[in-house]
Amino acid sequence: MGEKLMLTCDRCKVEMQEMEAQFGYLGRSFRHKVKRCPECGQICLPEELVRGRMGEVESLMEDK
Repeated sequence: MGEKLMLTCDRCKVEMQEMEAQFGYLGRSFRHKVKRCPECGQICLPEELVRGRMGEVESLMEDK
């Protein structure tokens, strides 16, 4: 246990790195560090982020 999962970009075949990315939804935006390909920019979204922070933003925006 304690091992970090190494993710590889399917397009570029290089290791994805922890990088900050900006996300936007219905005119609102926030930044978060995610695994990202240093060559093409493809992002891997962890389930915790999608169900957590992004889900909260989505719910808040749709309720307005």
